[in-house]
Amino acid sequence: MNKFRAAVVTVAAVAGLAVAVPPAAQAANGCKTGGRSYMCEFGITTKKLPDGTKQVFVVSVDRSVWTRWTDSDGDWSEWESMGGVAVSAVVITDEAPWRFAIHVIMPDGFGWYRLRDVNGYWTDWARNPDPK
Repeated sequence: MNKFRAAVVTVAAVAGLAVAVPPAAQAANGCKTGGRSYMCEFGITTKKLPDGTKQVFVVSVDRSVWTRWTDSDGDWSEWESMGGVAVSAVVITDEAPWRFAIHVIMPDGFGWYRLRDVNGYWTDWARNPDPK
């Protein structure tokens, strides 16, 4: 639970910085990776998996979270939308070797997360519990 609370605090701190930048300025600062435009100031978040493959997450210029991953040969998948409306960078917390969560702040000011299970399936977005 301490990792979870730390992620909430980290996401909240990042969101405070993100909200201070006007949306028009953020859209003008879009970067590209693998053909996907994303919010430069939120960067690219990478998760290395136990088999050496990796999965990356970006917040697109439309504020939705997108992901793609490598296969065992190092080839990249197509981008897949994870939805959401993020006003912060993606933060990852590890639950187990193949199980992790992504966290973002959404416009309501709350931290939201999606959890990946060991089989690669994702939960829907859920609001973080109050970190108090």
